[in-house]
Amino acid sequence: MNNEKYLNFPIQLLTGFITDTRKTLDNIVSYSVYENALKLEHGTELQKIKDSAEFYQMKLGSVKHSLDNGKLLYNSVPNNSPKVGMNLSIWWDFYKNEKTEFDKVCLLGFLAIKSILGNKSYCKVTNLYLWARMDGKTNTIDEVSELSNEIRKYANRYQTENIKSELILNWHLIYYSRYTRGFYVSLKMSLEDLIFEAEKKRKSIKDKQQKQLQNEALKKVLERLKPEPP
Repeated sequence: MNNEKYLNFPIQLLTGFITDTRKTLDNIVSYSVYENALKLEHGTELQKIKDSAEFYQMKLGSVKHSLDNGKLLYNSVPNNSPKVGMNLSIWWDFYKNEKTEFDKVCLLGFLAIKSILGNKSYCKVTNLYLWARMDGKTNTIDEVSELSNEIRKYANRYQTENIKSELILNWHLIYYSRYTRGFYVSLKMSLEDLIFEAEKKRKSIKDKQQKQLQNEALKKVLERLKPEPP
């Protein structure tokens, strides 16, 4: 059984991850430790931060700084912001080890998809929505120009396909995109089950479109069959 703990944080904290990875990872810890400390019943604020950090097996450089930074971050984002969980193994891997920019952008892609999925078994995603979440935005965008320079660099078909391929091969992403506007993803279902759901939905849409066309055609025919006024 996997008992690994997760740092849960709002997607906005991913902004700037590529340019200042350490700062972003530190902010993720500060937020997660502070949020978890709010659930504790006993002790002062500082003691709760210490206890919360121990829960995550984190050794804080400054408990006071973590408290202040965590509180600032917690109060700076709306309560209903989409959140995502990063397990501690991934956090430590990116914190301790040298990573390429592509490694970092793939992690952003993975976390973006996780945040969009939430508790759903699968969902349909567009590239614009994926890029927006990778950039720490809570909603989709209309134009690539709305992205930061760091993410805009990857907001094209070639780079995005490379990211998706990496997530499929090494991040356990289940992916399907046959004749669909956007693509279907899952982290829980088998590929066969995901394809079944996607094709079922596509058939349902086609059936509705066909029925609508028939209704429109029937309406026109009935208009033509109306008797001429005397």
